[in-house]
Amino acid sequence: MRIDLIFVLLSALSSAVNSRVFYIIPESMSWSDAQTYCRQKHTDLATIDDQAEIAELLTFPNFKENMWIGLYRKTETSPWIWSDQSKSEFRFWRSGQPNNYGGNQLCGHIYPDGSWNDWDCLDKMAFICYEMKRQIVRLELKSSPNLILNDPEVKKEILMKIEQMLKEKGLTEEAKLSWKLMSGDGENIFQRMWYQKNKVSKTPCSRIRN
Repeated sequence: MRIDLIFVLLSALSSAVNSRVFYIIPESMSWSDAQTYCRQKHTDLATIDDQAEIAELLTFPNFKENMWIGLYRKTETSPWIWSDQSKSEFRFWRSGQPNNYGGNQLCGHIYPDGSWNDWDCLDKMAFICYEMKRQIVRLELKSSPNLILNDPEVKKEILMKIEQMLKEKGLTEEAKLSWKLMSGDGENIFQRMWYQKNKVSKTPCSRIRN
């Protein structure tokens, strides 16, 4: 199926990409117990993608001790990976780390200065969980008059096109797209807008969620 559309308000979509909410949990747990807690109460142990997210964490008033993050490896020779399976390759190890001291440091933690270290996963410390922000954005589409936008296959392909655009803007795998139904409007996502002077109709909504 070929869809000819002009997307408007794409800046609103790009602002919804890669937005995490971090939660500092002061209770001391082992790395695996912290992972379980985060997955039950939030999304997962924290994945940190860049220096900006570290800077955000440093503004938290209770960010005053070593805390588990979602970085770990399965064996001492395995690569470091994130608990949520993120493909992020960002690392901010403290100088000389990771050193696998004692041969059993397979989990990562963050210092109060933002740098990282490897540590024994069985030790207990506070930890950081995260959730992805859920944002609702309005999207206006211009299409040919004979295109039925509320057709299920058309709506599916539109979401695919939006996802492709968002990936070009840095979309992470955590982000998901779905349509938000308008109240009392059945299964219709879109309402036709005729461009007449001083006439405004409702615009459709696309929802980005995790």
